[in-house]
Amino acid sequence: MNTKNEIQKNILFLGNRNDVNRIYQAMDVFVLPSRYEGLPVVGVEAQAEGLPCILSDKMTKETKITENVVFMSLGDGLCSWAKAVANTKSKKRNTQNVIEEFDICSQTEKLSAFYSELLNK
Repeated sequence: MNTKNEIQKNILFLGNRNDVNRIYQAMDVFVLPSRYEGLPVVGVEAQAEGLPCILSDKMTKETKITENVVFMSLGDGLCSWAKAVANTKSKKRNTQNVIEEFDICSQTEKLSAFYSELLNK
């Protein structure tokens, strides 16, 4: 059995894209079973698009910006991950709240307030 050919039958390697938001819109669930991640921007992007996300517990908990995220251990095995995907209920995509909360203006105001509070202590 040629593993490379088997993978190519089931996975599309799309390379660099400028239309990632369109790809997210075609998804029902976003899964990132990575072994080594810090703060994966791709996970934040998927949430901003309103996708339910199943992420490896190797990622920082700060990755979770919505309630639509589940962290799982890679040790749970493929069957557990597959069941989690199958049982994921796609919630209504309300991306406006995420966009408003994480836009540059609101984040600048939060950071400014944080530093002001520290200076006043």
